[in-house]
Amino acid sequence: MNLHLTPLFAVMSPEGLFGLKIIGILGLIVIIPLGVILYRNQDRWFGRSSDTPSETSGSLVYGLAQTWLVYVGLLHLVLWLTFGL
Repeated sequence: MNLHLTPLFAVMSPEGLFGLKIIGILGLIVIIPLGVILYRNQDRWFGRSSDTPSETSGSLVYGLAQTWLVYVGLLHLVLWLTFGL
């Protein structure tokens, strides 16, 4: 059994696909709690700060949106690795 670690070779062999599914499951175990932490702390991390009083509401929402887009992208990646969605 020859397990390749690169995604190109993993697509070509069933053993590699199993390895990618394991990586996806481990990714889900890590990324789902990170999403809960991000959701619970988003106001504290991305809210108004006394250090930057000139910050606009648009810049606050922009930073929050970028963070959620990165999270959703990572979630999509691990779901694709796990289930092939």
